[in-house]
Amino acid sequence: MTRRPDGRRSVARVLVALLLAGWCVVAGPPATAATPEALCPAQAAAVESVTARIAAHNAAPSTFEIPAQAALAAAYDAEAAQLNAEATVVDANFAACVAAMGALTDARAGSPAIKPPPAEVEADLRAAAASVPAGWTPPPPPPPGKLWRVLPNSPVRGLYDALRRNNPPELGSATLQGSPRPAVGAPDPAYPAGLGQVFRTNARGGSAASPDHVLPLAELVQMPGFARLSPTSMYVLARAPLNFQWLSFKANTSKSSRSVAGMSGVDPAWQSQQVTLEQQLRARVQSIIDELLRIQA
Repeated sequence: MTRRPDGRRSVARVLVALLLAGWCVVAGPPATAATPEALCPAQAAAVESVTARIAAHNAAPSTFEIPAQAALAAAYDAEAAQLNAEATVVDANFAACVAAMGALTDARAGSPAIKPPPAEVEADLRAAAASVPAGWTPPPPPPPGKLWRVLPNSPVRGLYDALRRNNPPELGSATLQGSPRPAVGAPDPAYPAGLGQVFRTNARGGSAASPDHVLPLAELVQMPGFARLSPTSMYVLARAPLNFQWLSFKANTSKSSRSVAGMSGVDPAWQSQQVTLEQQLRARVQSIIDELLRIQA
């Protein structure tokens, strides 16, 4: 601010309000994709709060007689600097949350959209998260070939139960991992070709293919930091298109909640590809959890 000792008026700093409208999440067909504000409600609320305070600041008198009102001008400028600093943080956090949500989608055509939790599920998750002790440490992974389990007395059992309901959801013929739902009679890639395993018909006449969590839900809820996420983040992670694939009923039943590495009688090349996919997804999901926790702080 230019300070004039001769008593002329001086205009102090004026802020520009932040906008949410420019952000987007690519997550399935536009008609069903959730808005960024719905997927990042806390970060969006923080932006709107700072925006409202900026508007109030800008509506206040912003010209002052110098030097008579130097103290008022300094206070006005100090508030502007504080709001500018807060705006930088909340805008960056909102952008980071939108990017993290986008990283959980699959941009390939036909992939399902990500959506926030219904109100009742959000309430259940919030209550379940409140019962997880501060500093709770997840258990170690199960021995090779064994199932991931969430024991009845586990602190995260409430989260698991809330997230397990209707999960996987009905996905129709959605594209998962770049592949549409296999057709009836299509070869089952999980088993050696010589066995003649194919996708059979389900009770509705479609193929008996199941949307399977690449990383089991029981593993996901016990990943470091998961239980400290917001209900919306937990819900989206538990249903992330990135973590779904089509498996035959036979392969899905055999895999259950363990790593594909523990399956027997499957095609070795398919098994190797699946183990690589698991490892890549595990690292990616943990990175997203860490990023979401960073911007929640």
